[in-house]
Amino acid sequence: MKRLCAIMILVLVLGIQAVAQVDYSFGNIKKKRTRQNVMTVGLKGGFTSYSMHFSNLAYNKLSGERVNDLGFGVYCEYPVSNISGLAIGGEVLAIHRGVTKDFLFRKQYREIDKIDVSCVDLRIPVTYYFKPKKKWSPYVFIAADIAYCYAGEVSKSYPDNEELGSYSIDITKSDAVLNPVDFSAIIGGGMRYRVNFRVFSLVFKLDASYNFGIINTYPSDRGTPIELYAYTFDKKERRTNRGFELMFSLGLPLKFNTGHDSCWGW
Repeated sequence: MKRLCAIMILVLVLGIQAVAQVDYSFGNIKKKRTRQNVMTVGLKGGFTSYSMHFSNLAYNKLSGERVNDLGFGVYCEYPVSNISGLAIGGEVLAIHRGVTKDFLFRKQYREIDKIDVSCVDLRIPVTYYFKPKKKWSPYVFIAADIAYCYAGEVSKSYPDNEELGSYSIDITKSDAVLNPVDFSAIIGGGMRYRVNFRVFSLVFKLDASYNFGIINTYPSDRGTPIELYAYTFDKKERRTNRGFELMFSLGLPLKFNTGHDSCWGW
């Protein structure tokens, strides 16, 4: 957990530097900043619900359960000076992914196939606010999402027949049937509310989004022991992540008024 927090802070700092450089490159660094057009940094978290889509339609249609959990992380956002309402940013989030398939093996034994992994996501969202200067502003966003799965396992069990055994493989092992790197596209929308105090402001955001996996989560160069044959695959098969997220964000715009209206960082 300490290592994950350190990664989040490092990426957030790099993101702040990157988006500031973008604004500088367009020659807008000297433009006067208000509370509405400075960088915002903050915390983000909420409910996530993930599953996986299989190209094997017979297996895809089997009953099962989604992985429902809480996700959390940090974010920064920076308005694009030349386009009112447009902002770019960076996010680092801890997300739980996977899927569980529960069905009858050979029509007589209950089988449970499970993928359960923990990931750290680096996201680059592009957001458009319809009323950027108002306290209340609806918005839409799209984002590129690169995820790295650092812990978890792939498992199979037969709860009704102990003789068939149960098996599991840690995803960090070389024979685990899971690509540790995932790339996906996110689309969503929500509502932002800004509260202005005398010295500083706070930004509250609530949004919902859909995460559409693009990369095949079956690895191209790793196999699996025969005991986990339900997870064997050929080069034609695909398995991609799918997820819904409902997130709340609390942000702090980096402008603080003093008696002479100076601002931090500018």
